[in-house]
Formats: sequence, C-alpha cells, structure tokens
Amino acid sequence: MKNLDVRLELEFDADQVTGSLDYRFIGSTGSIFRREGRCANTFHFPSGGNLFVEVTGTARKADKMRFMVNDFTLASISTLGPDKSDLSLFDPGLACISISNWDDSVVEQNDVAGTSRTTIRATNPLPLVAKDGQWQMSGYLSVAIEMLNKTGKLVTMQRLFYFDPESTAGSGGDVGL
Repeated sequence: MKNLDVRLELEFDADQVTGSLDYRFIGSTGSIFRREGRCANTFHFPSGGNLFVEVTGTARKADKMRFMVNDFTLASISTLGPDKSDLSLFDPGLACISISNWDDSVVEQNDVAGTSRTTIRATNPLPLVAKDGQWQMSGYLSVAIEMLNKTGKLVTMQRLFYFDPESTAGSGGDVGL
C-alpha cells in the first residue's frame, strides 16, 4: 500500500443474525477516522490514492464455512448538496460503485479457540479521485456462505450485510464557514 492508499477491512460472522458489518478504513499510518476539527467524526480520505477492499468471514472451525462474495456496492450521497461535490469519492459522475471481481486465492487462518477466519480480497482497487467534499456512504456486501447446518448437512445461504459511515476528502468542502 502506498502513502495515499486506504484499505477497507470488512468482517462478518457466519452465525450472526444481524446484517451489520464490522468495518475499518486503514491508511498508511493507521485509521483515517478524524476525531477533531472541521471534519470530526468522519473517515477522511486522501485524494490520488486507491481503496483496497478485503472481506473476512468468521465461523466455528467445525462448521467448515466457506464464502464467496457475490458483489460489494458503495453508495454515496453528498451532504453538501448536488452541486457542491463529486457524486462519490471514487467517480465524479457515479453515486454507486460496485466490485464484483474477487481474488480466488483465499487466505485462511485458524486460531486455537476453534474459530476459522477466511479473507478474500478484491482484485482491483477503487481510485480515490474526489479532491473535496463530504459524503454519507453506505456499503452493501452480498455473499454466499456455505457451511454445515446443525444436522451436519452442507447448506448455502445468501446473505446481505451493510455499513453506513460518513466520509470527507480535502477540506470537507465549502460549508459556509
């Protein structure tokens, strides 16, 4: 990852009953979350880099869980109004960006507590093109989860997970200050 690049780490548990994703945006020096200043309580993206996306699914090792990402979509809504910023951080003319190509080489890790963690990475990063603005983002992850059910039969479940952060780039845009 280069200085301006950001990694989005998404995580779900195959057994969870909610649709919420655990998410982290990590830059070259750590989290890109701003706690202070004009853009406080937003994820602040650098312009000119790329967003790399990875998804981790967890389950009990005994469940023999595998998953496949069907697609991942990021939707953006400018909080400054339609004429104040690009439609998204990733494309000035598109409010929704989808990733449907994922790396076949899966990284699987098993810990001593009997939990299996499987990570899949998107094959192509999204460019961070917006230079200035504020966006309410929503992310939607569609996955097919294959695992053993309670009777030991291998089943496939289609699941939709989501997250909903607020983000900025540059100065955050002209907010009339």
